[in-house]
Amino acid sequence: MSADQRFLQSAEPKTPWWKTAYEKTRWESDKEQLLTFIHATEIALFLRWQELGDDPSHKKERLAMEVASEDLLAVKIRKRGWPDPCS
Repeated sequence: MSADQRFLQSAEPKTPWWKTAYEKTRWESDKEQLLTFIHATEIALFLRWQELGDDPSHKKERLAMEVASEDLLAVKIRKRGWPDPCS
């Protein structure tokens, strides 16, 4: 198992792997490790969006993913010092 697979492995089987990656990103304080987690979370979200497609039965998960994506931008701005595209 690669380091990326271990990172994305969920402790609870029903937790989506993008959410596991996102939660680890939210709580990371080391700036270099945080960047690695941000990238892993973005990849996990992108792959899951592709898997879900337009299937209406996954509306709740897609909404949660949108919230996570917005929060990920806030993490980049607050913790990594990236410029705010909204200002």
